[in-house]
Amino acid sequence: MNASATGDGFTFAVTREFHRRMAAAIEAVQEGIWNAGTHDLLGYSTDYGFGQKHGVQTLVLKTRRRSAYLRLHWDTILSDTVNDRQLVGNAISSAITELA
Repeated sequence: MNASATGDGFTFAVTREFHRRMAAAIEAVQEGIWNAGTHDLLGYSTDYGFGQKHGVQTLVLKTRRRSAYLRLHWDTILSDTVNDRQLVGNAISSAITELA
């Protein structure tokens, strides 16, 4: 797969970065629940659309007894602004609280 843009203007590099950031969120929640005493392997399911036009990106996180959702817009996930990083951090913290 190359890094050329699709008809939507996205590149493979953009999709790779999206998945890298989602993986980092999964890792952060796993670490957070583990440190809180919930020693479960975090499971997850996704409902991603390609780009902002598909609206909210959903990551479903599960332990044996609970589930939580990370629902964020594409642009928020890929943004590096302080406000958007805070939104991502808040979603991660909320998931940890729900699952721990």
